[in-house]
Amino acid sequence: MTVRLIECRRGDRVRIVRIEAGRGAILNLINLGLNVSHTIELLQRSPLRGPLLVAHRGTAVAIGYQLAERILVEKD
Repeated sequence: MTVRLIECRRGDRVRIVRIEAGRGAILNLINLGLNVSHTIELLQRSPLRGPLLVAHRGTAVAIGYQLAERILVEKD
């Protein structure tokens, strides 16, 4: 089932399916170690459209809400 990252709950492990963002935003995510087909875990959701904290390979990465809206993931 494909959903947006912002629709996931804390503790969900998901696989990135598609990133619907501009080239610069995609490159920033790649530089942070996040790319299509990677599995991530949602660690924390900030209230009021704040950033989401995700973990990938032992590293925690904060993603802004607007960018997280553009990341499509598939739940395990």
